[in-house]
Amino acid sequence: MAIKHEPHRTDIDSWADVADDDYCYPCSKWVEADMDDKCPICETSLDYTDEWADSHTAKTSIAPAPSVSSTGDIWNRGSAYTWGGGVTWNNSVGGSSLWSTGNIWSNREDSSKTARLLKHKRHLDSLCKVVDPTVKHSLDFAYESGQNYTNMNTGHIILDGTLVEDNDDKLDVVSGIAIHEKLHVIHSKPLVKWEKQYAYDNGLNGLQSRLLHSIANTIEDEYIEKQLAKDCAGFVSYIASTKGHYFDRKIKLNLDEGDKAGQYNDILNTLLALVRYPEGIDKERKLRHAKHIRFFGRALANALDSRENTYKCIEALYGYMARLAEKMGKDAPDKDSRGDIERAIEEKLSELKTALGDTSLSDEDWEHMEDKVKRDIERKYTDRRSLMEKGIDDLDKFGTICGATEYKPEGMLGIEQQKDILELEDTDYHETKLGKSECISPKQTKVTWRRAKSDSQAIETYKMESRYIKPQTNKLKRKIDLYGASEKLTIRNQKRGRLDKRMLHRIPMGRQDLFKNIIIKDDKPLDVCLLVDESGSMNGHNIRNARRSCIALKEALEDNAKLDLWVMGHTADGYDWHQQANTTNMTLYHSPKATDRPMAMGSMQARCENRDGNAILAAAGKVRDETDNPMSNKLMIIFSDGSPAAIGYGGTRGINHVRDVVRGLESSGWGVIQVGFGGATYQGEMFSNHIYVNDTNQLADKVGKIIRKVIKV
Repeated sequence: MAIKHEPHRTDIDSWADVADDDYCYPCSKWVEADMDDKCPICETSLDYTDEWADSHTAKTSIAPAPSVSSTGDIWNRGSAYTWGGGVTWNNSVGGSSLWSTGNIWSNREDSSKTARLLKHKRHLDSLCKVVDPTVKHSLDFAYESGQNYTNMNTGHIILDGTLVEDNDDKLDVVSGIAIHEKLHVIHSKPLVKWEKQYAYDNGLNGLQSRLLHSIANTIEDEYIEKQLAKDCAGFVSYIASTKGHYFDRKIKLNLDEGDKAGQYNDILNTLLALVRYPEGIDKERKLRHAKHIRFFGRALANALDSRENTYKCIEALYGYMARLAEKMGKDAPDKDSRGDIERAIEEKLSELKTALGDTSLSDEDWEHMEDKVKRDIERKYTDRRSLMEKGIDDLDKFGTICGATEYKPEGMLGIEQQKDILELEDTDYHETKLGKSECISPKQTKVTWRRAKSDSQAIETYKMESRYIKPQTNKLKRKIDLYGASEKLTIRNQKRGRLDKRMLHRIPMGRQDLFKNIIIKDDKPLDVCLLVDESGSMNGHNIRNARRSCIALKEALEDNAKLDLWVMGHTADGYDWHQQANTTNMTLYHSPKATDRPMAMGSMQARCENRDGNAILAAAGKVRDETDNPMSNKLMIIFSDGSPAAIGYGGTRGINHVRDVVRGLESSGWGVIQVGFGGATYQGEMFSNHIYVNDTNQLADKVGKIIRKVIKV
């Protein structure tokens, strides 16, 4: 077995060796400090460290120096500074991740953007559920005019969908963000409560609270990711991908800018990098901030051992950084606004002279007026910043640095994209695949599924058609109500069983077959699938008749406890919800597990093309997957008007494929019936059992008769 070697480690004091000279930010050069620890050139103070700011910082400063790796990693994390790094289940299956080429998450050029985003959203949501199924959450992409952060109170996770909007290259990154945010929902509520209480108890203002939150969030990120390594180690590699994506751009950019951010922001950068990305701290930065790094290392050493240690670490680091800003603020000059003051005075005096004109004001009056204007404007331009604001100086840069380790969405999907995804999600859109050997072409294995929406127009259409077809519905109920009945059979003249009173008179004759047995014969359960051709040629009275027939059969069968019923429609090569060639597009109107839209069949309509054989296979597969009685009898009734017609699927090849599919189903125990409308001229070539209905008033007689024949009742 291979031996894992511990990387070279040294103590934090040796790692952050103190330079002989000090770095002067105003001069942007290394200098030798004078006796007062000031720059001999610009007289700026060079040492603002304050280890004794309060009891927390004092205790930290006298703690033993912790050991660090050669790159400055205090906690001995794995590669990419993630906990529990190494070979995990998701990168040991033959690709760089679970979603490598050739699986369900692969990048298909023919995938529509909306469908792909919805698929990713569902799988990201599943990943978050695996992390901890007992903690509820919801998940969404960031949209324009929408919420763009994770809500800890509701568990609503917001992700940057633009990372996977056009391709799947950053799928691992988004997965890591989703997992990370779910960890916050699971673990971080105690910290949020503590942070609010600390800010209240110490009277922190907005700027101080931002500093506290930035430090707390950075430490908390490491705390929760350490918990992931304990509970779901297989997901750690996603965190590594996320860190690489964000830190290579955010923290590294801030570190590369160096002293351009100002002294305070540069030190804060070093703290955040030491926690999340220590490799980014180069030799010059170590020398520049050695005294601070030594303190930071001691504060962080045991920060993740327990919740209480996390709070102590945050208090120590916040106290140190807050005091550092205040000390810098004391020596910071006021904002140089002399030029602004002089311009404002000149403009105001010019305005007054123009307004007053030739009024009789003495030179003495003008002098008093000028003095008054100068005093007012100088008071207006007085630097009223707090010591912390002066110490930080560049507040815009401070805000950028504070968010450097956060995974807030940087991009937002458009409102129209949001509507499309929500609409697709409402139809429970998903995709399945048929076997290559089952299809004419391996390019035609994809099947898209959606549930029909039950809007007001669909409901009104359903009610109208139901009223029209009601007489046929009632006839169908009478003609097929025998199915599912119990049959009681009595077998007499038995030597065992219950005594048959009708045979008592034969006792004197010595007969022993005086008993009877009663057998109750139940019909096997029946799964019925109604499949409607919704191709363009069904337009007009054909789709109307098919819709009426389905409504009649559904209402005639749905109350039978022995029956489970599915109603589906099919088209091909794309429609309004999915524009893709070589696909078979299925719409689910009713099933035993989808009964909340009872009038959705009113939306049945003619759409695009028809790849009938694939649709029959897909429908049969769905029934097999969802049935509660795998051994039940199965019946499929297909409503169509003609021969197959779709991209790469039609003519003799299409007809033969439908015939082969139907025969295959029948050989596996299915009963298959075709009900033809309009120009259904190829029925006999494709189906063994078929009828033609030109008038729906004939429906009950014809359909009832053939159903009884096929299922033998």
